[in-house]
Amino acid sequence: MVYACCESTFETEIDFKKHIRSRNWHRINHSDSLNLRIRNDILYNILRSPNLLFGISNVIVPMRDKAILYLPLSKDKMGLVLKRSIVGKLEGPKLNIDLIEYKFTADKLIYNFGFKIKKINEENSQLVILSSMMVNIGFLGRLLPSAVIKELQKMITPQVFVDKYLSKNISSLSI
Repeated sequence: MVYACCESTFETEIDFKKHIRSRNWHRINHSDSLNLRIRNDILYNILRSPNLLFGISNVIVPMRDKAILYLPLSKDKMGLVLKRSIVGKLEGPKLNIDLIEYKFTADKLIYNFGFKIKKINEENSQLVILSSMMVNIGFLGRLLPSAVIKELQKMITPQVFVDKYLSKNISSLSI
């Protein structure tokens, strides 16, 4: 298995654990490109509306100036109330030249999302999705890197967010 963090890759779990111990803040990045059968103006309107965009992903629910990030369950559980969400602040959409940006910030967790639309022709667009996650693992995380690895498996990493939730659901909007 190959581990990736802070724009580096690690071949072994031992090397990855050494990296985890080296600092408190860690960053995971992921990007993807989708060719869609959606007109640019329609896609642009979806991306500029946090309720539409994150409603499609079904992971982040915007509520005024805050948002709820739902974490997936590892198993189907019935009849239990579990802490499986994080409340944070959602900023955006922020227009930066030709990039639409969002930022979700919780206590020790920051997600950044960027969307760039390229026109292919009148009926087709290309969507470039840039995502990153920064996590502060703290002193305890540095002492117990195995616990950090276990917790990361429960989190929605940028790759999981883009591939499993966003890309799949935006692609279903194609005409």
